[in-house]
Amino acid sequence: METHQLRGKCPHCGRLRQKSVLPLEFAAGFGLAVLCMLAWSSRSDWQDHAPSAVVTPSSSHETLIARPYRHLERSLTASVSYNRTLHVFRVENRDAFTWTDCQVSLNSHGISGYELAVKSIKPGLTNAPLLHSAEFIDPDGEKFDPATASVATLDLDCESPEGRLYYGGKFGADDARSVGNLRGSDHSSG
Repeated sequence: METHQLRGKCPHCGRLRQKSVLPLEFAAGFGLAVLCMLAWSSRSDWQDHAPSAVVTPSSSHETLIARPYRHLERSLTASVSYNRTLHVFRVENRDAFTWTDCQVSLNSHGISGYELAVKSIKPGLTNAPLLHSAEFIDPDGEKFDPATASVATLDLDCESPEGRLYYGGKFGADDARSVGNLRGSDHSSG
């Protein structure tokens, strides 16, 4: 019996030891409860993000890529795309030099269209300007309305170290799948 009493006392000073604040049973029960809550919350989170049986059809491609329609011997090397959700053009300069004094024409079918002046377009994707289609204005002062009009062409007329150079891009239903370097001089005419 004396050994039983010594268990509760310090062997050096004989003072009674205090009981643990959290008994082993309480700590084990609490730990199990925490694990169960984590398992339940991760399972419900997983179910919230799981694909449902109902598939919502997406609209047709959001971004259209322009294809060059002008076949010039010397032209601007450009990649032009149009996001139909945001109504924004991205004009990437793929030349090694900056284009300056650019006149950008939207849907100009020969004589008139919607115009926008851009001071300069530096080379590279990170420097590609984003041009909102509603910024384009026709000769009567009317802004392009992307809600009622569709995008057909985008033409660039810019100053370069080689003189004035041009790019003409055409958008169409199958253009969303076309990618790559869109240089007018890369395509043969004929």
